[in-house]
Amino acid sequence: MSEISIDVLEAFFVETREFTSQHSANFDIDQKCRWSYFFADSSEKKLTALGSHLESEGYEPIGFIEAEEGDENPELIYLRVDREELHTVESLDKRNKEFYALAKEFDVETYDGMDVGPLDIEG
Repeated sequence: MSEISIDVLEAFFVETREFTSQHSANFDIDQKCRWSYFFADSSEKKLTALGSHLESEGYEPIGFIEAEEGDENPELIYLRVDREELHTVESLDKRNKEFYALAKEFDVETYDGMDVGPLDIEG
């Protein structure tokens, strides 16, 4: 999987702003939001170690998501961690680069990207 480019992040911010302006989203991506980050590996043990590290860094471990039937790589398990943050395209690009490096450091198959939502949504 290739890394998320700055162009992709710019498009993500534009699309999210459009959803908000069309009242399809109830949050402003340019304010503090709940950001979710996803890591994937077939080893729950590796993901747990990474999750513990991220928790010590202030991230909230949400849990594991099993691959769905028919997924390209059905043995993958996804770890989701959340954190309330304010991001720009540039700061999110920096965070993504940190997470690609962290996945490599913890020998986790991949950092799989992020999602964003309103502050009051859990899990």
